[in-house]
Amino acid sequence: MGCKLEVQFNCNNKTLEMNKSSDFRITSITGLEGSSYTINKSNSNQDGMVVTGKKIEPREIIISGDIKKDENETINREELISFFNPKYTGELTINRNDFNRKIEYEVTSLNFKTSNLYGYIVFDLTLECNNPLFSSIDNYGKNIALITPQFAFPFVIPSGKGAIMGYKTYKNEAVLNNDGDFETGLEMTIIATRGEVTNPKLELSNGNFMEIITSMKKGDILKINTNNRRKSVMLNGENIINKINRRSTFFSLPVGTTTIKYSSEEGYTNMDVNIYFNKKYIGV
Repeated sequence: MGCKLEVQFNCNNKTLEMNKSSDFRITSITGLEGSSYTINKSNSNQDGMVVTGKKIEPREIIISGDIKKDENETINREELISFFNPKYTGELTINRNDFNRKIEYEVTSLNFKTSNLYGYIVFDLTLECNNPLFSSIDNYGKNIALITPQFAFPFVIPSGKGAIMGYKTYKNEAVLNNDGDFETGLEMTIIATRGEVTNPKLELSNGNFMEIITSMKKGDILKINTNNRRKSVMLNGENIINKINRRSTFFSLPVGTTTIKYSSEEGYTNMDVNIYFNKKYIGV
């Protein structure tokens, strides 16, 4: 039984696929399992050294392949050159034996081998991933504040009495499960759906919290992103990162099961809270 390997590149609103049935076929690939690691150490008064930190270095992925030999091989060669323009950052999606991951990349080099002009056009593609962690394809999340339905089919409204269509569940917490390899950032959206909200707050069960000192009117939308390189706090599209409670942290979701809850100084029952995250992996 062979290894199933399907690769898709997305860059500059274009898509290119490499698999056994496409015009571009992979013959070898390296750099998917892990990256290089740096262990920082310092001297101590005892024997040996003390580990003070660990760092995952940028990842290098090298793909070797060939172009399907038919009347379109020259056109496909030009497509390959045009697609892997080093001026653009791309996203690589990998399906390896039905394990799906994605990662951002920069093109380092694209080289062709021309030792046999009548043979297959062979290429080597080198990519550098400055963020070395793979992410899940789908994001995971919940709407903490849900509407619980109160009717089923066949649906009958008693004459003169009306009916309750649903009720607001004011349970202000939810359990999130991160079974990836690393902690991961969160994207959180707070909507003042039913009225005003003052100083909304989100807190993890480990004590880390994020509180925004602001007043939200009905219909206002607050978006918080705690992912590295993308940290932001936006109210109706306006940057209000300066309104964070100084004791707040751009917390990450730890590996394992964590409870997250929301509250506010006033109007917490007016809030709808949606939380999303991508799981992070060391390899695929």
